Amino acid sequence: MDNRHQYLALKNIKPGMVLADDLMDKLGRILLPAGTSLTDKILKSITQHHILQLSILVSELPGEEQDQTLERQKKIDRLQQLFRHAPYESPTSILQAYAYKYREGDAS
Repeated sequence: MDNRHQYLALKNIKPGMVLADDLMDKLGRILLPAGTSLTDKILKSITQHHILQLSILVSELPGEEQDQTLERQKKIDRLQQLFRHAPYESPTSILQAYAYKYREGDAS
Protein backbone atom coordinates (compact mmCIF):
# COMPACT_ATOMS: atom_id res chain seq x y z
CA MET A 1 0.00 0.00 0.00
CA ASP A 2 1.22 3.52 -0.83
CA ASN A 3 2.42 5.37 2.28
CA ARG A 4 1.68 8.82 0.86
CA HIS A 5 -1.53 10.30 2.14
CA GLN A 6 -3.48 13.53 2.22
CA TYR A 7 -5.75 14.89 4.91
CA LEU A 8 -8.96 16.10 3.33
CA ALA A 9 -11.92 17.81 4.92
CA LEU A 10 -14.86 15.44 5.21
CA LYS A 11 -16.87 17.57 2.78
CA ASN A 12 -14.20 16.97 0.09
CA ILE A 13 -14.17 13.18 0.47
CA LYS A 14 -15.87 11.27 -2.32
CA PRO A 15 -17.13 7.69 -2.34
CA GLY A 16 -14.48 5.32 -3.65
CA MET A 17 -11.55 7.08 -1.98
CA VAL A 18 -9.43 4.83 0.26
CA LEU A 19 -8.37 5.45 3.87
CA ALA A 20 -4.61 5.68 4.30
CA ASP A 21 -4.65 5.23 8.09
CA ASP A 22 -6.90 3.55 10.64
CA LEU A 23 -9.79 5.82 11.58
CA MET A 24 -10.09 5.94 15.36
CA ASP A 25 -12.50 7.58 17.75
CA LYS A 26 -11.41 9.79 20.67
CA LEU A 27 -10.93 6.73 22.87
CA GLY A 28 -8.56 5.07 20.41
CA ARG A 29 -10.99 2.43 19.15
CA ILE A 30 -10.68 1.61 15.46
CA LEU A 31 -13.79 2.67 13.57
CA LEU A 32 -12.45 1.77 10.11
CA PRO A 33 -9.17 0.06 9.21
CA ALA A 34 -6.66 1.51 6.74
CA GLY A 35 -7.41 0.44 3.19
CA THR A 36 -11.17 0.79 3.55
CA SER A 37 -12.88 2.04 0.39
CA LEU A 38 -15.32 4.74 1.48
CA THR A 39 -19.00 4.64 0.53
CA ASP A 40 -21.84 7.14 0.91
CA LYS A 41 -23.17 5.18 3.88
CA ILE A 42 -19.77 5.17 5.63
CA LEU A 43 -19.28 8.90 5.02
CA LYS A 44 -22.70 9.69 6.52
CA SER A 45 -21.97 7.61 9.62
CA ILE A 46 -18.56 9.27 10.11
CA THR A 47 -20.25 12.63 10.67
CA GLN A 48 -21.84 11.24 13.86
CA HIS A 49 -18.35 10.93 15.39
CA HIS A 50 -17.53 14.64 14.87
CA ILE A 51 -14.64 13.82 12.54
CA LEU A 52 -13.49 16.82 10.49
CA GLN A 53 -11.01 15.18 8.12
CA LEU A 54 -9.72 11.84 6.89
CA SER A 55 -6.36 10.57 5.71
CA ILE A 56 -6.80 9.46 2.08
CA LEU A 57 -4.29 7.68 -0.15
CA VAL A 58 -2.71 10.21 -2.49
CA SER A 59 -2.65 7.68 -5.31
CA GLU A 60 -6.45 7.66 -5.10
CA LEU A 61 -6.71 11.38 -5.90
CA PRO A 62 -6.99 12.73 -9.46
CA GLY A 63 -3.67 14.09 -10.80
CA GLU A 64 -4.54 17.79 -10.69
CA GLU A 65 -6.07 17.53 -7.23
CA GLN A 66 -3.05 15.56 -6.05
CA ASP A 67 -0.73 18.43 -7.00
CA GLN A 68 -2.94 21.01 -5.29
CA THR A 69 -3.20 19.03 -2.07
CA LEU A 70 0.50 18.42 -1.49
CA GLU A 71 0.99 22.01 -0.31
CA ARG A 72 -2.11 21.78 1.90
CA GLN A 73 -0.71 18.57 3.38
CA LYS A 74 2.35 20.40 4.64
CA LYS A 75 0.13 22.98 6.33
CA ILE A 76 -2.12 20.33 7.89
CA ASP A 77 0.92 18.41 9.13
CA ARG A 78 2.14 21.60 10.77
CA LEU A 79 -1.24 22.12 12.47
CA GLN A 80 -1.16 18.58 13.78
CA GLN A 81 2.29 19.22 15.21
CA LEU A 82 1.13 22.43 16.88
CA PHE A 83 -1.98 20.82 18.41
CA ARG A 84 -0.46 17.42 19.26
CA HIS A 85 -0.90 17.89 23.01
CA ALA A 86 -4.17 19.82 22.90
CA PRO A 87 -7.03 18.50 25.03
CA TYR A 88 -10.09 17.31 23.11
CA GLU A 89 -12.68 19.17 25.18
CA SER A 90 -11.53 22.76 25.56
CA PRO A 91 -11.36 26.13 23.80
CA THR A 92 -8.20 24.78 22.18
CA SER A 93 -10.25 22.27 20.20
CA ILE A 94 -12.40 25.14 18.89
CA LEU A 95 -9.27 27.02 17.82
CA GLN A 96 -7.98 23.85 16.17
CA ALA A 97 -11.22 23.42 14.21
CA TYR A 98 -11.06 27.03 12.99
CA ALA A 99 -7.42 26.63 11.96
CA TYR A 100 -8.28 23.52 9.92
CA LYS A 101 -11.21 25.30 8.28
CA TYR A 102 -8.95 28.24 7.42
CA ARG A 103 -6.33 25.96 5.87
CA GLU A 104 -9.06 24.24 3.82
CA GLY A 105 -10.22 27.62 2.49
CA ASP A 106 -13.50 27.55 4.40
CA ALA A 107 -12.87 30.43 6.83
CA SER A 108 -16.37 31.81 7.09
